[in-house]
Amino acid sequence: MFKSKMRAVVVPQSEHLKLVGVLAFYWGSPQFDPPPLPRLSFVEGIALHDRGYGYLDTLPIGEAAEADWLEVARRGFDMPASDPIANIITRLHLLRLVTSQATPARRALAEEMALVIDRQIAGTGLPKRIFERVDRITDFCDSVSYDFCLERPARGQVLVYPRNDGAEEVPLQYEIHSGEITISPWPLNVEEIGGYLTGYQTDGYPERLEPILLPFDIRKAG
Repeated sequence: MFKSKMRAVVVPQSEHLKLVGVLAFYWGSPQFDPPPLPRLSFVEGIALHDRGYGYLDTLPIGEAAEADWLEVARRGFDMPASDPIANIITRLHLLRLVTSQATPARRALAEEMALVIDRQIAGTGLPKRIFERVDRITDFCDSVSYDFCLERPARGQVLVYPRNDGAEEVPLQYEIHSGEITISPWPLNVEEIGGYLTGYQTDGYPERLEPILLPFDIRKAG
């Protein structure tokens, strides 16, 4: 769960995933090719990238013990999935998170994950670089929603490949302030997206749920 930096509100991972999925669903613009994968497989893989937490999780982002977080990562990695392409996308995201720190427990888990993923990718007959490039998109969508769910002013960027057949990387930038999310350059196939996530009052969560709506507006920078 995400603890708001502004007030006594928490946002469960299940809500965080919704905003990530919205960005993936509309991905693709004149400047950014949609990946050469089945569209819904691409969306599902990104939208369910942190599937191990469950619906109303209580594991605070940035505060959990390593053993507790690795248990969730392993659970998400091992969860069955009917779509093999989506499953690879989700698992690559989890592998990237596990390798973000070099502790013995993380290294051991990462080695297991990498072997499984390589076998899965080989079974698709698709180049590994397609999935590695999609993981950049997962990272971007996740980063935007991560900062939004913390309810703090934020800005960031992720290097992505705008063309499926190109080698150029482009810094995709975002900025968040008071529910407005601006992105530059624009990677989506609509001009603007509005919506909301549901958070809950911290007191009593998750036994007693007092919902709080977190509206968002996603638009082009400038």
